[in-house]
Amino acid sequence: MTLKNRSGQPVEQSHIDALRAAVRGEVFAQDDEGYAQARLVWNGYFNRRPGLIVRCAGAADVVDAVRFATEHDILLAVRSGGHSYPGHSTIDDGLVVDLSRLKGIRVDLQRGVAICEPGLLLAELDDETYRFGLAVTGGQVSHTGIAGLTVGGGIGWLCRAQGLTVDNLVAADVVLADGEVRRASAEDDADLFWAIRGGGGNFGIVTSFEYRLHPQGACRTGVVAYRAADHAAVARGLSAFAATAPDRLALAAGFFDLEDGSTGIAVRYVDTAPAEDTDALVDALAAFGPEPVLRTTETLPYPKVQQLADADMAHHRRYYTRSFMVDTVTEEALATLIEGYRSRKSELSQIGLMLLGGQVARIAPEATAFPHRDPGFLVTLLGGWTEEQDDRANTDWCRSVYDTLQRFTSGGVYVNELVDEGERRILSAYGEDHYRRLSELKAKYDPNNVFRVNQNIKPAKPTEPARA
Repeated sequence: MTLKNRSGQPVEQSHIDALRAAVRGEVFAQDDEGYAQARLVWNGYFNRRPGLIVRCAGAADVVDAVRFATEHDILLAVRSGGHSYPGHSTIDDGLVVDLSRLKGIRVDLQRGVAICEPGLLLAELDDETYRFGLAVTGGQVSHTGIAGLTVGGGIGWLCRAQGLTVDNLVAADVVLADGEVRRASAEDDADLFWAIRGGGGNFGIVTSFEYRLHPQGACRTGVVAYRAADHAAVARGLSAFAATAPDRLALAAGFFDLEDGSTGIAVRYVDTAPAEDTDALVDALAAFGPEPVLRTTETLPYPKVQQLADADMAHHRRYYTRSFMVDTVTEEALATLIEGYRSRKSELSQIGLMLLGGQVARIAPEATAFPHRDPGFLVTLLGGWTEEQDDRANTDWCRSVYDTLQRFTSGGVYVNELVDEGERRILSAYGEDHYRRLSELKAKYDPNNVFRVNQNIKPAKPTEPARA
């Protein structure tokens, strides 16, 4: 295979040579040394072979790569951290615009912002900002790239206290489909600024993010765990507790195997600003019913909290996911989740719930392209395994459990946790009103759908003139 255009025709070598000469970064063709490593992404389920990889050395390289793809009608994918569940960081035969070497970061203490390049991982962002006693909402895995996380929304341990990552985005520099670089902020191109705050990679490639920072110190965190047999009491207690939990308290729940072979329910808490009532809050978590089978607590720097799940999301395993939102955790829903966990085909597969609400719910839904602001829980079914021969069993497990749980969903889904599930699910990620506006803005900024290797929003068709 070689670099091909969208008609399946090979791109002339002279054009590739011209691109090599134009960019400062590295360019990898399939027979180049370093290509085998450069093409790998986090999700080993996707073993794709791009025709060309441009590892950009700066924003100008991004412009050149986009213009090259547009001029020669080449399908392009964009990679920063490469953490895409559906493999959108890579593509067969086409061009990968690789941002992974763009790792500049500057903390502006006077303005309280961090200016970041898109190749940064969350661990790198957190390490720099935390040294100044500051942070911005990230995800829950420190080796996630900031770029894809941000443009999809950004749900993490700090979101209840600070809002989503997009709620803290102050400005961005965006390379559009024609190679033009636009500044997007509330004052500069407000339409583009609205669209990139939740609309994914549909509108361009962000080469600089500017985040509002918040004071952040060490966190109190730990686990309170119960037996699955006590799920009814846990469901009632968790739902009641979530309704009154302070914004500073983040909660997640999942399942694990106890030594006697039974199933446990683990509730992870993160008090992002420990106070005098922290112990009382943990006591309340431990009072859902029967005595917990496990109760832990420790104080950790925020960057260490961000690394708690890293080992569960190791690079190059095979992953497949389904995700949805629920208003509350009912006894029946929790029982169904437990049965789903018990039926998993791999010990690496997981089911988790993340409490939303807090500051997330205090932002008007129409303020950003991320619409799901109601309090509730994000539910994630994550199949994880290592061998290609087990693909079918694990993907079928994930789909089957998802199907059994649909009677509990509130209808929403987090776009960053979609795989390739069709247009109906993309519509669920935005809702009709948001999707309509996004489609109209897609027609404005990317009418030819150059940026389509994503959860794609199709450009709105021009309105036909009224007939006499």
